[in-house]
Amino acid sequence: MANLPLALNIGLGRDYAERYDWLVRQFKAWAFICAGTVLYYEDSDKSDETALYTYRLGMSAFKGIAPAYHVALLDKPTIMWEFHSLLLGIQMMFSFMLTDEAKPLRICRHCGRIFSACRHNTAFCGSKCKNRFNVYKSRGKK
Repeated sequence: MANLPLALNIGLGRDYAERYDWLVRQFKAWAFICAGTVLYYEDSDKSDETALYTYRLGMSAFKGIAPAYHVALLDKPTIMWEFHSLLLGIQMMFSFMLTDEAKPLRICRHCGRIFSACRHNTAFCGSKCKNRFNVYKSRGKK
């Protein structure tokens, strides 16, 4: 690993650590941004303008430092990202997940967890949640 960038050596090193309270703040902020983004698009027809403005405001607070990159000539031209910190790497991957059109993020109608949908009309994170939702719905009718 001696020829890898210093940030990668530090981030993958055995002695690398961040403060726990810092990690908790970061993950809470990402959860808020993720849930706000999913709710913005799933509930935009049911939400009033104040709620939509709040979601947009929450997303505008999510700013990161752009990572450096270069193009490597491998089997084909490939973009090689250079992250100077673990936080920046996670933020970039998170941003890719939020903007992925092939597998959009959704909120499960049963358990409320956020998941990556395989299809545009998927409403449940798995078959267990779908079955439980249908059982509870049918019991509610009786």
